[in-house]
Amino acid sequence: MREMLRAALQKCVGEKLEFEIRRQSRKDFPARGEYSSNIALALAAKIKSTPAAAVAASIIGQLERDASLENISCAFNKGFLNFRMNDDLLHDSIARALSENGRYGATSGLARQRVNVEFVSADPTGPLHLHHARIAVAGDALCRLLALQGADVTREYFLNDIETSSKMRLLGESVAAFYGREFGRDQELPEGALDDEFVHCLATQIAAREGNKFLLRPDSERVSAFAHEAREAAVQNQKESLRALNVNFDVWSSESALYRDGRVASVIEKLQSLGHVYESGGALWLKTTRFGDEADRPLRRKSGEYTYLASDIAYHAYRFERGFDLLINIWTVQHEQYLSRTRAALRAANYPAEKLEGLTCESTRLLRDGSSVGDGDSAASLELALDEIGAENLRFLLLLPDWNEVAHIEIESARRDDESNPAYAARLLPSRLSTLIGQSEAAGNEASSENWTESERQLARFVAIWPDEIATATSERRPQRVARFVLEMAQTVRELLSASQPARSTSAGLLRAAHITAENALRVLGIEPRDNF
Repeated sequence: MREMLRAALQKCVGEKLEFEIRRQSRKDFPARGEYSSNIALALAAKIKSTPAAAVAASIIGQLERDASLENISCAFNKGFLNFRMNDDLLHDSIARALSENGRYGATSGLARQRVNVEFVSADPTGPLHLHHARIAVAGDALCRLLALQGADVTREYFLNDIETSSKMRLLGESVAAFYGREFGRDQELPEGALDDEFVHCLATQIAAREGNKFLLRPDSERVSAFAHEAREAAVQNQKESLRALNVNFDVWSSESALYRDGRVASVIEKLQSLGHVYESGGALWLKTTRFGDEADRPLRRKSGEYTYLASDIAYHAYRFERGFDLLINIWTVQHEQYLSRTRAALRAANYPAEKLEGLTCESTRLLRDGSSVGDGDSAASLELALDEIGAENLRFLLLLPDWNEVAHIEIESARRDDESNPAYAARLLPSRLSTLIGQSEAAGNEASSENWTESERQLARFVAIWPDEIATATSERRPQRVARFVLEMAQTVRELLSASQPARSTSAGLLRAAHITAENALRVLGIEPRDNF
């Protein structure tokens, strides 16, 4: 729908012009239709000699002669062109939904496109936090959207697991300190020690299983052994939490494998052969300023250790070399600055940096009685949130805020079994529609649109706009649109139920089409629809 409108409007203006087409909010459907565009304002601002109302009148006249828009009416209001689908188009959409069923909204627009989405990729130093969960569910929903548009999608998790890195050394030292305390040693904690339940439990388990034999080994050997065991335990814990959240990865890549397979050394050699590397102050630098970065970046420190950028270039190169047409990274907002330097480094290595997209996600807070749970933005563990709220409620609530919005999850609200909880209202939607379908079928009602109430026509609109909604959510990389779509649809169905209509019932065909749409939308969000919720 949106692309059809865009093509028709572009034909009207006959020149390159930036303008928007937006879906109206649910409350504006009755008065203004389903879509609006600022094209009249944009064109009037450009030509400067004709007011927007006159520009709009000219565009409307052309649109009325466009056969592709015969089932769409257009009106000008307060600077915007508003578009409304007529009942014939709504009926066609209902018939299409009933015919396509579980594939309603799916297209082949991204067919033969291989897309690699890397997300979560938390350090293997302990359990996942709630903010990791937000990135996990948003990344998973985005992958589902891409797949519904025909893409061949690979979900990938990248482990920063070099056991000699400062983070992994600190993990090993922290476990070693608490292990020593299991045997009465007054073990001093390392600076910045990881002092949490995961480290404590692991130290206790090792002590129970192995006894004090590690106390007889050199510190470096003990720390290395504990870092390795902690890494394995952390990864296993993360995988279990992600499965509980209904997020599964196709590929688990690791930084250690990049070094082991010689990929880091290989990409450094390539950059050197291209003349983009130099030495200064005992360190090895990449001339990223040649490729749009604000400063050159180190690849190898004076100590001889490679930087994270070196392995990051090798990792992205490895992804491209596996034949993907598009790479998407989903990072925390703190990593936003790294996207430009990564693209610059890829250009230096002759990889198609324009095929790397980056999405960043704002912070997430878990609240109890208005106060944050844990210390800091994301200290609340995913395990705690799952225990308190449940996987499907948590998924939906984490998908409501947009990428650039801080998410606040209030435990008490998230656990409520009433419609003050948005997740409950969304998950209740298929069940409510199923009840209405049973009532309508029992009454043998297949009412025409001539008898539709405003709530019924509103429901038909949601069925009709679903294919466009899913296409827009995909192109904008915003699965959050789908969560809000479900919530708006749930509000419409609640209004339909509250209307007292003893003499008639809603068309079973419309209700079945709405049920299909609701199920498909919830599955995009990774939530299994249930008729007996």
